[in-house]
Amino acid sequence: MRFAPRLLELAILVGWISATSCESCHERRDADVDREVDEGSDAEERDDNRDNFWRVRIAIVGHGSVATQATLLACSSDGVHTWGECGPRLVKFKERTPPLLRATGAPGWHFDHWEAVISTRTGSQRPRAGPMPDGDVYLDGFGYADTGELETVTAVFTPAR
Repeated sequence: MRFAPRLLELAILVGWISATSCESCHERRDADVDREVDEGSDAEERDDNRDNFWRVRIAIVGHGSVATQATLLACSSDGVHTWGECGPRLVKFKERTPPLLRATGAPGWHFDHWEAVISTRTGSQRPRAGPMPDGDVYLDGFGYADTGELETVTAVFTPAR
């Protein structure tokens, strides 16, 4: 019977150790989850800060203009002549601050739609991948490296009714 109190003490000690180690398992697991979330956020922030590239040329059909807010590109047309910074231009930008092209019709004209063709280094051409923007703002980009490809973005303006 001398061993009974010792067995009881031992059982209590083992139970206490198990409970504490279980708590530290949870703490370690929670710390691992927090670290994964932080690492995911860090990776996202790194991507947001990486340079993106887009080689672009603006073409205009009709009367109007296309420009970026930062005036990297500002191209206008009277239907016959085109002037301004129409490209081609290699634009470098951060993920969260892309160069949005905005189309504005001249008086008596309104923006109708965008068209886009990508020219490869070998000279072949293909349409832009994915859906075309349906508003007066256009956005694209070629990713984190300069591919050497050129996107010709055409803003089509028609007479206002």
